[in-house]
Amino acid sequence: MITIEQITKKYGPQTALAPLSLSIASGSCVALCGGNGAGKSTLLHIMAGTLHADGGTISGLTRNSTGFMPDAITVPPGVSARRWLCYLADLKGCDRREVDEVLTMTGLAQAADKEPSAFSRGMLQRLLFAQMMLGNPDILLMDEPGNGLDPFWVEEWKQQVLTCREQGKTIVFSSHLLHDVLAVADRIILLHEGQLIADEPAENWKQDTRTPEQRFLDLLRA
Repeated sequence: MITIEQITKKYGPQTALAPLSLSIASGSCVALCGGNGAGKSTLLHIMAGTLHADGGTISGLTRNSTGFMPDAITVPPGVSARRWLCYLADLKGCDRREVDEVLTMTGLAQAADKEPSAFSRGMLQRLLFAQMMLGNPDILLMDEPGNGLDPFWVEEWKQQVLTCREQGKTIVFSSHLLHDVLAVADRIILLHEGQLIADEPAENWKQDTRTPEQRFLDLLRA
């Protein structure tokens, strides 16, 4: 169980997260939805430990058991995708043989010796997914994982997430792509201007006669 209690974050005068509390059951797949500036990325970065909250606590997360897929990375010039993954594997204490496994999983084996600076946006997303999976973490945190993916890899990402669910992993991800959210998530949390607007089973969205986009807008306007 991941427990988030009264987490807050400000950037200067701007409130990114008002006091926010929620619990995430082990083995669940939770989607964070909301518009730009809703607080989704901020919350994920705080959960991942790459950003400090101004207040509140989070329990149930440990560095060794958590994998994080940020929205972007910067790989030093002259460093290939394989070398970068090997470096991260060493930091995580993983066997370097896992690098070939995650490269194959994400369809990047043939591009492994190229620099990520030459990658398309979709390839970078797959590289970020690959590094997250190093060490076979129990908890997966993903910030907009579908950005830039072509339709084939969107479907592949869905299958990877469903496989991780079957393995009992806990998954928390942010997304604007509501139809993709409904394909994999069992719970949807809607944020707006740093506040929790709705927290419902995904089944509620699937059974609604409105489109997901219309339901989204109606919840924001309520």
